[in-house]
Amino acid sequence: MESVLELKEKLQNVYAQYSTYIDKAVRFVLAFVAFFMINREIGYMHMLANPVVALGLAVICTFLPPIFTLVAGAVLTMAHVYSVSLGMLIVTALLFVIMYVFYLRFAPKTAIVILVVVTAYIAKVPAAALVALGLLGTPAYAVPAALGTIAYYMIHQVKKSAAAIQAAKSSSFVNDMIKFAKQAVSSKEMWLMVIAGIICIILVYTIRRAAMAHAWKAASVAGALAYLIVAAAGGSVLGVKISTTTLFVGAVVAVVTGLVLEIIFFAVDYSKCESLQFEDDEYYYYVKAVPKMAVAVPEKRVKRITTQRANQNVRHSHGKGKTRK
Repeated sequence: MESVLELKEKLQNVYAQYSTYIDKAVRFVLAFVAFFMINREIGYMHMLANPVVALGLAVICTFLPPIFTLVAGAVLTMAHVYSVSLGMLIVTALLFVIMYVFYLRFAPKTAIVILVVVTAYIAKVPAAALVALGLLGTPAYAVPAALGTIAYYMIHQVKKSAAAIQAAKSSSFVNDMIKFAKQAVSSKEMWLMVIAGIICIILVYTIRRAAMAHAWKAASVAGALAYLIVAAAGGSVLGVKISTTTLFVGAVVAVVTGLVLEIIFFAVDYSKCESLQFEDDEYYYYVKAVPKMAVAVPEKRVKRITTQRANQNVRHSHGKGKTRK
């Protein structure tokens, strides 16, 4: 554990020195992964499905506010949807407009949360993103998480409907629009996952804020299990086919993610916990104090030899050599 804490201290020192560049690098990686996953999931416009396009968009979005990364992802998604059906494009564009008008323009910084949730769903580990949001955020993050879930299932619905729509070339875009909108809104699986995600985030936040030992560990496990149970039980009741293997793997990844985040953001030593009591003129205070775990990074000592001292050592060695002769 000490080696892990030493590594954490070193990384914190590095981040303190190069935080601007590291933040840019993280945003670039997140944007590239998101664009790459969207292209892999619904890459119907072959010109945009090239990884070079995802790389170029990621570079541009790195130097722009987070909302532009989500906008770029939305435009990329709509371009691929347009290759399938104009009617599906209208429904998808309407969804993004509603998301912006009623939420994102009031909370533009949470745009990155929506993108993270969509990427996590495509990667089949949504529970990991939800647990992370509960540990690092507030219950308000349930809103962008729900929007990210809806956005993913819209993309998923495009993938499911693309083959049938492309086969029926004679269908009008109005029929495609109505059919796609009905399928998207009536998706039982989508609404089930929205509910499971909201429960997961609120439960994780509530437990990690509790005054109990190992709250973050308990919150990670409880959140992962809650998501697993709600999704599996709800799928069984509603008749929705959900892979239990995928849910279980996602829950394990979520717990591991929670443990890693605890080491990074909340490493404390519960063995040295203290209960304190003090008072003022109006109240008695009972405080539970838990010290943070910290290890001093060993400093490397470099012995410097000046030029004058080096010359003296050389002369001294030459003198010894002459004596021996």
